Amino acid sequence: MQHKIRIAAVRNTLAPALEVLHKLGYAVTRDKTAEQQYQAEDDAGIFVADDPLTLLGLVKIYEERGADWQPGDEEVQRFLLLDEYDE
Repeated sequence: MQHKIRIAAVRNTLAPALEVLHKLGYAVTRDKTAEQQYQAEDDAGIFVADDPLTLLGLVKIYEERGADWQPGDEEVQRFLLLDEYDE
């Protein structure tokens, strides 16, 4: 039986996330004056997050959904239902 891979969002995933962003063609900078925010930019847009992993998530949301990335009502409801179990 093959084991599933398990990756957790911890510090050792930050460098690989940054490398993926570079490989995807994004210019990544870090603004130390704005609470150390990271910024990824390409011709399509500018994405800002507190760390490279979150930044990669924003980029992938945009790449998958485009300019119409905002959640619909059903998506919000599914999130809220899932979030209820954490309380």
